[in-house]
Amino acid sequence: MNKLAPRLRATALALFLLPAGMTGAAGQAGALQGEYEFHGRTRVDPPADEARDTHLGLVLEGAVARELYRRLRVRAVRDPCLDDGSRSKTQGPLRCTEMANGRSWRCEFAIQLDRSILVADGVC
Repeated sequence: MNKLAPRLRATALALFLLPAGMTGAAGQAGALQGEYEFHGRTRVDPPADEARDTHLGLVLEGAVARELYRRLRVRAVRDPCLDDGSRSKTQGPLRCTEMANGRSWRCEFAIQLDRSILVADGVC
Protein backbone atom coordinates (compact mmCIF):
# COMPACT_ATOMS: atom_id res chain seq x y z
CA MET A 1 0.00 0.00 0.00
CA ASN A 2 1.42 3.41 -0.87
CA LYS A 3 2.04 6.13 1.73
CA LEU A 4 -0.84 8.28 0.49
CA ALA A 5 -3.59 5.71 1.13
CA PRO A 6 -3.37 5.83 4.97
CA ARG A 7 -3.35 9.63 4.85
CA LEU A 8 -6.47 9.73 2.71
CA ARG A 9 -8.13 7.18 4.96
CA ALA A 10 -7.25 9.25 8.06
CA THR A 11 -8.59 12.44 6.47
CA ALA A 12 -11.82 10.69 5.52
CA LEU A 13 -12.06 9.34 9.08
CA ALA A 14 -11.70 12.86 10.54
CA LEU A 15 -14.40 14.24 8.28
CA PHE A 16 -16.66 11.29 9.06
CA LEU A 17 -16.21 11.87 12.78
CA LEU A 18 -17.73 15.33 12.52
CA PRO A 19 -21.32 15.04 13.74
CA ALA A 20 -23.69 14.35 10.89
CA GLY A 21 -26.09 16.98 12.18
CA MET A 22 -23.74 19.84 11.31
CA THR A 23 -25.45 21.39 8.35
CA GLY A 24 -25.92 24.86 7.02
CA ALA A 25 -29.21 26.58 6.34
CA ALA A 26 -32.08 24.50 4.93
CA GLY A 27 -30.30 21.20 5.63
CA GLN A 28 -27.43 21.90 3.25
CA ALA A 29 -23.92 20.86 4.28
CA GLY A 30 -21.56 23.76 4.82
CA ALA A 31 -18.07 24.26 3.51
CA LEU A 32 -15.10 23.45 5.73
CA GLN A 33 -12.69 26.19 6.70
CA GLY A 34 -9.36 25.64 8.35
CA GLU A 35 -5.92 24.26 7.78
CA TYR A 36 -3.92 21.06 8.11
CA GLU A 37 -0.32 20.08 8.68
CA PHE A 38 1.51 16.77 8.63
CA HIS A 39 3.88 16.60 11.58
CA GLY A 40 5.59 14.24 13.97
CA ARG A 41 4.60 13.26 17.49
CA THR A 42 6.54 16.11 19.07
CA ARG A 43 5.33 19.52 17.88
CA VAL A 44 8.00 21.73 19.49
CA ASP A 45 11.70 20.89 19.24
CA PRO A 46 11.28 17.30 18.03
CA PRO A 47 14.23 14.92 18.35
CA ALA A 48 16.32 14.74 15.17
CA ASP A 49 15.51 11.06 14.63
CA GLU A 50 11.72 11.44 14.99
CA ALA A 51 9.58 10.91 11.89
CA ARG A 52 7.97 14.15 10.70
CA ASP A 53 4.85 12.70 9.06
CA THR A 54 3.13 10.51 11.66
CA HIS A 55 0.25 12.88 12.47
CA LEU A 56 -2.23 14.94 10.50
CA GLY A 57 -3.01 18.08 12.50
CA LEU A 58 -6.35 19.67 11.68
CA VAL A 59 -7.69 23.10 12.60
CA LEU A 60 -11.34 23.83 11.89
CA GLU A 61 -12.49 27.45 11.75
CA GLY A 62 -15.63 29.38 10.94
CA ALA A 63 -19.13 27.90 10.97
CA VAL A 64 -18.07 24.28 11.44
CA ALA A 65 -15.94 25.22 14.47
CA ARG A 66 -18.81 27.26 15.93
CA GLU A 67 -21.26 24.38 15.49
CA LEU A 68 -18.84 21.83 16.93
CA TYR A 69 -18.08 24.11 19.91
CA ARG A 70 -21.80 24.46 20.62
CA ARG A 71 -22.40 20.71 20.38
CA LEU A 72 -19.67 19.70 22.84
CA ARG A 73 -21.50 18.77 26.03
CA VAL A 74 -18.84 19.97 28.43
CA ARG A 75 -18.48 23.25 30.31
CA ALA A 76 -16.47 26.04 28.70
CA VAL A 77 -13.52 27.32 30.75
CA ARG A 78 -11.29 30.34 30.40
CA ASP A 79 -8.51 29.39 28.00
CA PRO A 80 -5.21 29.47 29.94
CA CYS A 81 -3.08 29.56 26.80
CA LEU A 82 -4.70 32.61 25.23
CA ASP A 83 -5.51 34.26 28.58
CA ASP A 84 -7.56 36.96 26.86
CA GLY A 85 -11.09 35.97 27.84
CA SER A 86 -11.41 33.24 25.22
CA ARG A 87 -13.28 30.15 26.42
CA SER A 88 -12.44 26.57 25.49
CA LYS A 89 -14.20 23.22 25.65
CA THR A 90 -12.16 20.03 25.67
CA GLN A 91 -13.71 16.63 25.12
CA GLY A 92 -11.22 13.81 24.72
CA PRO A 93 -8.60 14.89 22.19
CA LEU A 94 -10.83 17.60 20.69
CA ARG A 95 -10.38 21.19 21.84
CA CYS A 96 -12.63 23.99 20.58
CA THR A 97 -12.28 27.65 21.50
CA GLU A 98 -14.66 30.59 21.29
CA MET A 99 -12.40 33.62 20.90
CA ALA A 100 -12.76 36.54 23.28
CA ASN A 101 -14.52 38.62 20.62
CA GLY A 102 -17.38 36.07 20.60
CA ARG A 103 -17.39 36.09 16.79
CA SER A 104 -14.78 33.46 15.89
CA TRP A 105 -14.16 29.84 16.80
CA ARG A 106 -11.37 27.32 16.35
CA CYS A 107 -11.15 23.54 16.91
CA GLU A 108 -7.91 21.56 17.00
CA PHE A 109 -7.14 17.85 16.92
CA ALA A 110 -4.87 15.44 15.08
CA ILE A 111 -5.05 11.97 13.61
CA GLN A 112 -2.25 9.61 14.58
CA LEU A 113 -1.86 7.97 11.19
CA ASP A 114 -0.41 4.60 12.18
CA ARG A 115 -3.37 3.85 14.47
CA SER A 116 -6.08 6.00 12.82
CA ILE A 117 -7.04 7.53 16.17
CA LEU A 118 -7.74 11.09 17.22
CA VAL A 119 -5.17 12.71 19.51
CA ALA A 120 -4.84 16.15 21.04
CA ASP A 121 -3.02 18.74 18.96
CA GLY A 122 -1.98 22.35 19.31
CA VAL A 123 0.66 24.07 21.37
CA CYS A 124 0.08 26.31 24.35
